Amino acid sequence: FNIISNLIMIVIEKGREIAIMKAMGAKNRGIMTIFMIHGLIIGITGTIIGVAGGYGLCRLLKTYRFINLPADVYYLSYLPVKMSLFDFTVVPAAALLITFLATLYPSWQAAKLDPVEQLRYE
Repeated sequence: FNIISNLIMIVIEKGREIAIMKAMGAKNRGIMTIFMIHGLIIGITGTIIGVAGGYGLCRLLKTYRFINLPADVYYLSYLPVKMSLFDFTVVPAAALLITFLATLYPSWQAAKLDPVEQLRYE
């Protein structure tokens, strides 16, 4: 949701620049590509930070066991951590796929802007 709203705001704010690019001959596909790449950069950055933070937190939990649980309730005295390659590959891949899909609507909105309408009151 954040990526969609962020890109829609950018499309609204950059409407004049998009119109100028289209008036100078930029194709709709090129405009879409610009916004899709922008959204993917946001998604890739967030995914890298999330994977690194998740891995670091899991390593800390596994090593130091600083989350203590009441053993009489849970039959465990600490929070067990199991890290798997699946979790650190499939989940980020799914996040990137969702990010890509989230960039489609705002980039389509940017591509269908009418340059005449955008530049009419400038």
